[in-house]
Amino acid sequence: MQSRTQLLTPSALRLDSRLPLELRSLSFQILPSPPSTSSSSIGGGPPAHADGYALASHGLTTVASSVFGPREAQRTGPWSGGAGQSAGTGGGGATAGGAQKGDKAQVNVEVGIAAWAERVGQGAATEGGVRRAGKDRRTIEIAAAVKNTFEPVLLLHLYPRSSIDIYLQILENDGSLLQACINATSLALISAGLPLSDYVCSLTLASYPSLPPSGPPQIPSFELVSPPVAHTNSSDPTAMTNSGSTTLLDLVQAEEQALPALTVGVLPRSGKVTLVNLETRVGVGRFEEMLRWGVEGAKVVQGAMEEAVRDWADGLARPQKELGNLFPGLAGASGAGGRGGGRDDDDDEMDL
Repeated sequence: MQSRTQLLTPSALRLDSRLPLELRSLSFQILPSPPSTSSSSIGGGPPAHADGYALASHGLTTVASSVFGPREAQRTGPWSGGAGQSAGTGGGGATAGGAQKGDKAQVNVEVGIAAWAERVGQGAATEGGVRRAGKDRRTIEIAAAVKNTFEPVLLLHLYPRSSIDIYLQILENDGSLLQACINATSLALISAGLPLSDYVCSLTLASYPSLPPSGPPQIPSFELVSPPVAHTNSSDPTAMTNSGSTTLLDLVQAEEQALPALTVGVLPRSGKVTLVNLETRVGVGRFEEMLRWGVEGAKVVQGAMEEAVRDWADGLARPQKELGNLFPGLAGASGAGGRGGGRDDDDDEMDL
């Protein structure tokens, strides 16, 4: 209990002075694809000039996502569609794929961790506490979770006998890593022009046992729309709609390690949930409350993602707008001139 009291002060503030339902600073960017280098690719990883590239930051957690395809599936290498493990000079990495099917596209995911992304203990580190390259169970799980999250959302039947390759590079890790990977991948798929049934917005949250006795009531930063579900089992101690716990949104690393963490992937327009990742046992009432707050919090993430997409679309249209402002009659004059030139040629031929 002593470790838990350090995560929430008597004033109901968290380690980084946030309220329980307050998100970290969000930064979503759709950028031109950077060139591939030996330090950022894994095992002969993705080539330069990806079809879609996005950068997602939740506080200090930063993930870059590159999307390649749809393209012809490779028979060998890390993008062959078979699950495997590869490592490079920049850090540990893992891939997730599967058997190629002819009726729809295959999604392959590769995850790499930059050497500077995080510091680890002496038992699993080189000199200076820098992560060694090699197998990492967590990156394997992240790759599988991202693959399973986007396969139902992507319209894969439109691209038979092809592959869609997703490469994730973890640049900084300060908790809620899976949510950053999913949000970055969602924007990268949009920038690649691949059809999605909806945005995929992810959020990681936890359930704190209770507020300190002297703490103020939990003040949400947004309204909770989804109604609570009452339990029918009267002998269940969690039969009350209030679980007696406090929900923490957008966890930092210390909170994620100390509390039961739940990561959800939500389709905000339809309200469906495409991912639920929970590795710790929690009560039914606490789980329902966490899931409801996860769906509501994903709507805030959706707003930030839509703003990033609008900025990216405005950037694509800006050169044409600037050219139109400089030469407002250029298009009409060129068209009229072309037609007029044609008529002059016809007149000259007739005169001859």
